[in-house]
Amino acid sequence: ALPTTTTTPRALDRNNMTTPSRKRQHDDDMEIEGDTKHPFKCLPMYGEHKRAVSSVKLAPSRLTKEHAALCASASADGSVKIWDLGASVDDKTDDSLLHPETTLLGHSRGINEVCWSNGGDPFVATASDDKTLRLWDAQTGDALVEFRGHDNFVFCCEFNGPSNLLVSGSFDETVKLWDVRSGECVCTLPAHSDPVTSVSFNRDSSCVVSASHDGLIRVWDVCTGECLKTIFAAGNPPVSHVTYAPNGKYVLAGTLDSAIRLWPIGVSGKAKCSKTYSSNFHNNSKYCIVSKFMVAQPKRRQCIVTGSESGHVVLYDVQSTKVHQVLDRVHKDVVLAVDAHDKMELLASGGMTKDRTVRFWAPEEESASLKKLRTD
Repeated sequence: ALPTTTTTPRALDRNNMTTPSRKRQHDDDMEIEGDTKHPFKCLPMYGEHKRAVSSVKLAPSRLTKEHAALCASASADGSVKIWDLGASVDDKTDDSLLHPETTLLGHSRGINEVCWSNGGDPFVATASDDKTLRLWDAQTGDALVEFRGHDNFVFCCEFNGPSNLLVSGSFDETVKLWDVRSGECVCTLPAHSDPVTSVSFNRDSSCVVSASHDGLIRVWDVCTGECLKTIFAAGNPPVSHVTYAPNGKYVLAGTLDSAIRLWPIGVSGKAKCSKTYSSNFHNNSKYCIVSKFMVAQPKRRQCIVTGSESGHVVLYDVQSTKVHQVLDRVHKDVVLAVDAHDKMELLASGGMTKDRTVRFWAPEEESASLKKLRTD
């Protein structure tokens, strides 16, 4: 049965599951293979919401010509806040509470995900428990389009490359494609037998991958609506998040067995897991925790960044699968949301109800460049 309300964002009903929630203990003896010369450090500033932070997204660099970096954060409090890091970084060593550049208000219930458009306009889309999606101007705070058609909570959303289509997934077990200009639904895919937890377009926007609490990852042809491939891990653990790799040849999927798996996405033949990422720092058995690729400086490192129910942010080396770095445990609750900038070594993370903060992370040289951009 689906819950009638979500008291915490990105949390799924697990009453029909027999696997207990596992709390992994911190293991100080665990081998960490990292870059000790350029470690990520928490920047001395943070954003804050009134309730749990469900999603954080750093704006594409093409939108930030006059800014060092912009970040959108969504929350169970029903708001999206836009944070301008370039206008906020200073020489303070103590934590400074940021003031949002813009606050987007209009949803009647909590927001599960926010995403930036891929075009030249500063637009964001939101997916909400009020069963709708909305398109916003992040600069003015104006709501531009409302998307209605889902029968239950809308859990996830993403723009395609040209940003003329928006894909969404819902607790009503469907995936929908929307015309961004008109707000009309152009396609409904009866995708899964449980809530849809994550959706992602591939590089050329010809396919969408969806993930669900039913344990399945499915690849869909955008033009025909045909299911091209179905993937699942041994034991069929619920899938909490999925995203395409930057090269478009793999999908990265997080599951509620505290593992992240990399799957080849070739259409022919049965998919075999290429790599598995897990550690004692990475605990995920209850909530839909996001995982992202971090490849802004590929010659220095190529990592996967993820949150944890332990409150950690963990970086894995893509190739070796070993822990690259465990960031300082600044969040006081589960870290549901993480994101990585496309050009800078800059991370964002968001904490749940007992924390409610948005944190930013960078190596010292990136932090210095943010300061320089502000003074130029």
